[in-house]
Amino acid sequence: MKAIFTLAVLATSLSLAAGCSSQSGAAASVAAGEGSLQSGLDAYEKGDFTTAETELAAAVAGGALQADLVETAMRTLAQSRIQLGKLEEAASDLEKLKAGAAELDKYWLAVAELEKKKGNAAAVSDAIKQAKSVNPKVQIPPALLK
Repeated sequence: MKAIFTLAVLATSLSLAAGCSSQSGAAASVAAGEGSLQSGLDAYEKGDFTTAETELAAAVAGGALQADLVETAMRTLAQSRIQLGKLEEAASDLEKLKAGAAELDKYWLAVAELEKKKGNAAAVSDAIKQAKSVNPKVQIPPALLK
């Protein structure tokens, strides 16, 4: 009887440990994603678009970020790729982001940035109008107005 009780306690302990391990793994995954996101955002702000692209792509690919953070990561990833001249990849990123974007004003400004890099002045103007229609107080970066 004591042996059965000992096995039951051992089995319960192993099950709990496995559950904790799984939760710890998820927490580690979230932390890694958030770390990559922050590293990518920092690199973008410093003008290191190559590092930003790498870190932000890792953050998105990890699949552990909350939706608002995924949106920020994807938008900034697209902007990094625009700066690197990877316009097709940036357009693809923005297309994926469009359907679920909560911050549509920022989405449209990123589209304007892409269109400016392509040299499409009419599309830049349209994207800025879209951003303003979503948020009349949106700050238009001076580079988009030139």
